[in-house]
Amino acid sequence: MISNFGTDKLEQGYYKQSGTVLQRRDSVKSGLSLLLFLRDLGPRWVFAPAGSSKNRFGGAIEPMMWGTYNIYQSPNGLYLQSAEVKEDFLILRSKSLQLYTAIQFYKTVCKVVETTHESNNILNLLWGTMLLLKENCHPKIVEFRFIWRLLNAIGLAPSLRQCVLCGSLLNNSSFWSDDGLCCSKCSTCVSIDIELLKELQYAATLKQNDFLKWSQMDRNVEIYQDFINKLRLFLI
Repeated sequence: MISNFGTDKLEQGYYKQSGTVLQRRDSVKSGLSLLLFLRDLGPRWVFAPAGSSKNRFGGAIEPMMWGTYNIYQSPNGLYLQSAEVKEDFLILRSKSLQLYTAIQFYKTVCKVVETTHESNNILNLLWGTMLLLKENCHPKIVEFRFIWRLLNAIGLAPSLRQCVLCGSLLNNSSFWSDDGLCCSKCSTCVSIDIELLKELQYAATLKQNDFLKWSQMDRNVEIYQDFINKLRLFLI
């Protein structure tokens, strides 16, 4: 969970980093509070002064925007000085399924990263995933890939190649248990045929460009929802 607000302060001074807006909170009295996910700095709550925020920063302070952010660490807090949009992903806002999926990605990241902790691997994952949605990869396949890779980044992903119980390589007779995929010697829960297993492996582990080509072929996207649900249990 996001926590530790106000802890692990930066040294007083100016900082400039690229990143994205994870959350935005509006207050009539105090202005905006932004949760910026910044390279090398991790997620940080940053304040923008009341009254001038929209005029000074424009769309750069909207959730799901990516840009370069100039911030200042004062004795009292971290303040946004300026911002420049690099990618707005506005095209996703006109597509309901893509937009909904992107929002879920951001909510999930907020649950697993801690404020003030550098998490460049997760930031890179979120960026790459948003690009896949922009390139019209089917949201269900992208969601499965994102969740598995996020779990892998935090050390919780179930293996798609080895039995979770004995470590042997998975084969034609593989099964899904509450702990993940198992070989036929260790479990006989829900059987998964070798072609479906290969589909999941490709979706999760192909490199970005290879995945982009592979995912845009004619695929059975209906199979992914059940496995998305199974993977999300590892985040609870």
